[in-house]
Amino acid sequence: MTTAPGGWCRPALAALGLTALLGCSSAADLLDDEQVAAPDTPTLTAPAPAPAASGAAPSARRTLPGGWQAEALPGRVRPAVATTDGAQLVVGGGAGVGDDAEPRLLVRGEGGWEDVPLVPQTGYGRIASLVELAVDPDGGVVALGNATGGAHLMPRWTAWSGTLEEVSETPQAFETFGGPSAGGLAGVASTPVAAVIGSWVTSSQQLSPAVWHEDGGRWLRRTDVGAFADRGGVQALPSAVAATGAEIVVAGTETITTPTGTRQAAVAWRTRDLQRWERLVLGRAARVSSGATDLACGPDACVVAGWVGDQLSAWRVGAAGPARALRPPRVAVEPYVARPRAAYDGSCVALAAGQESRDLVASADGQRWRSMPVPQAKVTDLALVAGRLFVLAPDAGTPLVARDDACRR
Repeated sequence: MTTAPGGWCRPALAALGLTALLGCSSAADLLDDEQVAAPDTPTLTAPAPAPAASGAAPSARRTLPGGWQAEALPGRVRPAVATTDGAQLVVGGGAGVGDDAEPRLLVRGEGGWEDVPLVPQTGYGRIASLVELAVDPDGGVVALGNATGGAHLMPRWTAWSGTLEEVSETPQAFETFGGPSAGGLAGVASTPVAAVIGSWVTSSQQLSPAVWHEDGGRWLRRTDVGAFADRGGVQALPSAVAATGAEIVVAGTETITTPTGTRQAAVAWRTRDLQRWERLVLGRAARVSSGATDLACGPDACVVAGWVGDQLSAWRVGAAGPARALRPPRVAVEPYVARPRAAYDGSCVALAAGQESRDLVASADGQRWRSMPVPQAKVTDLALVAGRLFVLAPDAGTPLVARDDACRR
């Protein structure tokens, strides 16, 4: 999802099945229902961007067991996603509840945390939490916000773009990402081209990968991408997105149904322009299921995290040629349920087992690994910034922790 100097990066999955919207009752609903008919016309006057607010300085850290340090977040921020522009940590999320909720985007620099000004344009944009985020080395930002609302409390997606100087919502019709045919959104990319990757119902029995690209502020969907096409008993679903700067890489799974049963296989796809795609096989064992759940990219390669059988697994995806399996130490995970996470900055790779596990391993060369259990389980994101490893677990008492020695030899 983001890039870092030297070679290997990150993203996340939001698999939210959406059903038909039958009625809307909230104020945000009424405002955004008007937006469906006229997506170019803001329904609210956008407030003036909030001034940058400094939070706790990086030196204000509390030491935790196992060599970790707690990273204090400013105010009421609830972090949802962490990434990097290659030099700084960038955290997206929200703050407040109910009518007081608001999206937040934070950058952690040498002087502490600063807010990136956000300009919402719709009722749901004003109360969204930023849950998918990509930032390129030049500071370009693509993000997705999510809020619940309406009579059925359905997820309402909002699209955001800009730079780390200011990010604005670009109003979309409700069924751009949601509605009765929506599957889920796997992630976003900001370079080499802005993209959203997810899934969409294409028939009464088929959920297919979907690719959105931006055109004049409108996000347009395609479901006819050849590399994702159903191949008779094979259904592909993406789970994470990241970019090297030259190409976008998508990680996911293919569910293969045969007369003798069903299994799942880890796969990846890469593209430079959202037009020509290449499919890469990751899990090769024909009788053992596997899955790809996250990836992180640098300028010339990505690392995909996942599982094979009941073990944590990872693969390196370069700019050309087949994927190469890495050999992390044996870490037990639960097949199909596990959500391993990855971080990569060109000189270090870190893998977290995710879910209920505290297991995390890291390596400077992909050969020699060290284990460093995290203080909290349910890890949802990893990011490496200037050799410092950040681990996000939003539901923990200490949602953001870090250490400097993850890949120190």
